[in-house]
Amino acid sequence: MTDGTFIGIQPVKDIPGDIRGSQEHALTLWPEISSYVLGLPELNRVYLVGAGGSLSGLHAAQYFLDRRATTPVTSVNSDEFYYRASPGVGPGALVILLSAAGMTPETAKAASWAQERGAAVVAVTLNAEGALAQAVNTAFIAKNGDGNQVLLQLLALAILEREGQNVSTELSALDALPAATETAVQAFEPYAAKIAENMKDVPVTYLIASGSLQGMGTTFTSCFLQEMQWMHAATINANEFFQGAFEVFDKNTKSILYLGEDETRPMAERADRFLEEYSGETFRVDSRELELPGISPELRAFVAPLVFYTISFRLAAHYAAVRGYSLEGRRYMWQFAY
Repeated sequence: MTDGTFIGIQPVKDIPGDIRGSQEHALTLWPEISSYVLGLPELNRVYLVGAGGSLSGLHAAQYFLDRRATTPVTSVNSDEFYYRASPGVGPGALVILLSAAGMTPETAKAASWAQERGAAVVAVTLNAEGALAQAVNTAFIAKNGDGNQVLLQLLALAILEREGQNVSTELSALDALPAATETAVQAFEPYAAKIAENMKDVPVTYLIASGSLQGMGTTFTSCFLQEMQWMHAATINANEFFQGAFEVFDKNTKSILYLGEDETRPMAERADRFLEEYSGETFRVDSRELELPGISPELRAFVAPLVFYTISFRLAAHYAAVRGYSLEGRRYMWQFAY
């Protein structure tokens, strides 16, 4: 921990060597996940629950389910979930909770409460010994965050499978994901360095996104920039951008724009046209430009948020290198009781 201490400009850390292995490990859990969801006696609603980066990490799965599932699904902050105490949380509900380290007390409390209410409760985490995994009867354990994202999409596919939908093409895309992610991340490195160098000292970082990439954008600004780099930052939905936020943009404003390949791409393209004319430099991270070998064109939108998860981590690593603040450092989090 740096406890908020400047450690000096550093060379960027190497790309982690466990990305591919973690995704491949997560894919081996598909039979277990499918069996669990198919074996539920009743399923008529789904809650996706987490806090902070884990809440935004649920967004891609929710987007996919919103597009494909007939089963109603909602995502909610862990403490909100507990204190709202929805009467829908009970038999027939599936509650999926995400916590990477598995030690977020609000998420563990929410899990215990939902299980006591008779809901089917599943944890997705990296820590089999953590408070979250220990609070539930069923936990799927990944090796890193890239694996967590795969597990969440597998749970979403299992829900569709239970509804009678054919998910074989999506499963084939996930099988190709580990190699595709490696290729995309390697190719992204020079652009990540360019973005970090140009954006490292802006007074406020605005990141604009839509659809399945909204959560990945929020993870980047709230976790990597606010939490780990102590930078003022915000992710703005591409349509919400035109409901007020665009008024603060001018030729001195720099921003980042995530463009996906899902159905909401026209929203991001509309924002892009405005930024091109009225704003300063915009750094576009466009899913269409990613090299994704083995992924068929019709499935690129499905895997894009999982790849963006990984490249957002790499972008954060480049920020840490040029700003001199380790991603492991915190000023307040974990430093004392709050």
